[in-house]
Amino acid sequence: MATIIDLAQAKSLIQEYRQQNAKPGGPALVTPDKKFHNGFFVDRKTIEDMLSNPNVLGVSIDLAKHPNFTGSSENVFTLILSGAEPATAASTPYVNTGNIYCAPPPCPPFCTNLG
Repeated sequence: MATIIDLAQAKSLIQEYRQQNAKPGGPALVTPDKKFHNGFFVDRKTIEDMLSNPNVLGVSIDLAKHPNFTGSSENVFTLILSGAEPATAASTPYVNTGNIYCAPPPCPPFCTNLG
């Protein structure tokens, strides 16, 4: 299970990531609009769809190349999201089920007030 942290620690960790991600000439991740990538927004409908299967224990989140930048050397990445059920005969503890979602809107511009 993920760890709950307080607001101050969340803001501190986000700020440290942003400082390291914004270094000129560094390995910065960028949004499709070429802004420094700070996060994603996943809407309620997507989450509810993944969790609508009663066998789903959580959400699997994978980092992936953004589909509009396949084959490009640019650091434009996205998330792949899917519901995760316990595996019965797989080599991993979970298997994806239901719809697979890609490319939730990036921050910026879809940001919260944490950063």
